[in-house]
Amino acid sequence: MMPKALHRVAIFLCLCGIFGGCSEKPLPAASEGDIVNYFVNASSGARLKLAAMICDSATIASAFRSARGTSAMGMRKEWLNDTAGNSYCLGYLTPAAIAPDTTYPLIIYLHGGIGSPRNDKGDSAFRMLADLADTFKLFLASPSGNRYTPWWSAGGLYRILQTLRFMSLHYPINPDKVFLAGVSDGATGCYAAANTIPAPFAGFIAVSGFGGMLPMVGMPLDPGNLKGRPIYNVNAGHDRIYPIETVTEFVRALQEQGVPVLSKVYPDEFHGFDYRAKEMGTLANFVRSWSRPVQNRISWTFIDGFPNCPGNILECKPAAPEAQLSALWSRDSLVLRWKGIDSVSLYFPAATTSKRMMCTLLSAEGKTRVCTAAKLTWLETLDLMVRDGFPGFRQENVFRIKF
Repeated sequence: MMPKALHRVAIFLCLCGIFGGCSEKPLPAASEGDIVNYFVNASSGARLKLAAMICDSATIASAFRSARGTSAMGMRKEWLNDTAGNSYCLGYLTPAAIAPDTTYPLIIYLHGGIGSPRNDKGDSAFRMLADLADTFKLFLASPSGNRYTPWWSAGGLYRILQTLRFMSLHYPINPDKVFLAGVSDGATGCYAAANTIPAPFAGFIAVSGFGGMLPMVGMPLDPGNLKGRPIYNVNAGHDRIYPIETVTEFVRALQEQGVPVLSKVYPDEFHGFDYRAKEMGTLANFVRSWSRPVQNRISWTFIDGFPNCPGNILECKPAAPEAQLSALWSRDSLVLRWKGIDSVSLYFPAATTSKRMMCTLLSAEGKTRVCTAAKLTWLETLDLMVRDGFPGFRQENVFRIKF
């Protein structure tokens, strides 16, 4: 016999199931503020908060429209917080006027002198390239780094991506015309970004720096990761910080491995960019001619401990340092090979994959299995915007794969 107390509980639970009187508390709705906060400040905590909410495309679209309506023009400063909660200054310059239904290039500029403890060196660092704004309308932005958050750290790379999201949220940035430029330590930061987070960029402009120092500061350099975007490398013959012979040898080694590095040397110049007036025409041509490519294949080595933002990978959980993933389309199926990965979510533009709905997985042992494409959830849709750095809806097929 069941005790009377337990019998009453059982009856109560049964009635709740019949009449719905004990239904779970409905999930709260995400606000426009929640959406905008996650887009700009893409922390794991903000995502967990959103995961416990419900949302729809109308709320997301309204949140981004409202943010765009608050943008101001001219030379501006903004204080942002990175993933560690550290505050830093972002300086930026807009065109004097922008046309409706038009988008414009953006150059994110990384300053040098990263050994300083200051958190405001980016407040006007973009002026290094201000002459380009006299050539055509574009946006310039410069985050701040320092000795505690150098560009080649996880935090520094996050600040670069956060700068892009802040600018694209508030201004009409052309998603195919985002460039990363830097001088000295900023140039080395360009190589760090090309090595780990190239997806949003059309190309990199590295002046008076040395990408070869990255392994010395804890970031493995993978030439295969550098092949996806052009890099313009400029150095001076009398540079006392980075001897030209060392830089030239490094660049030549990359070129021999197929990395698209364009190199120029000013034999009579010194460290820095005092000769920038001579380069403005060349840089302007790059802004006009370089565009972010559409990628329908993947070849990537994940750099452990750093954000990784390669093309077409929405999320990946590596199971080992320097995990690898490669994929290419064979007719209407994606053939995928991997090493040291637990799970991955891949996406491809619907315009080029509307008939591509299967993913063939090939293990190291030659075993195969098939994964079918699925639709993005609302949170994955927002993740995709965060990952690419731009608000805006795109229809995608996503492959969620657990190895």
